[in-house]
Amino acid sequence: MGPYGVDRAVHSMEFIDCENGLGIKVIGGVKEVTGEEFGVYVKRILPGGLASSDGNLLPGDQIMEVNGDSLIGVTSERAVDILRAASATNHMRLLIARDEEAK
Repeated sequence: MGPYGVDRAVHSMEFIDCENGLGIKVIGGVKEVTGEEFGVYVKRILPGGLASSDGNLLPGDQIMEVNGDSLIGVTSERAVDILRAASATNHMRLLIARDEEAK
């Protein structure tokens, strides 16, 4: 068992020239009403975006960190804010967890 669950590999990815964002939609996060924690996942990759042309980020990947800021225990809205702030720096390092069977 890996550090983030069964058969989940953790990968680090770097993106530069991302001032227009990665071109991804995310889902999950903490639900404010119930307090349930789902993790922040890539819902889909938008055609023509940086993540699409790079090809390394996949739907279903859990985003654990963005430029060292943890996305564990944050709301979906907070996760989007963190991703947007990282895009503004023009350099983004993601730590993602992926189910290896999903490849």
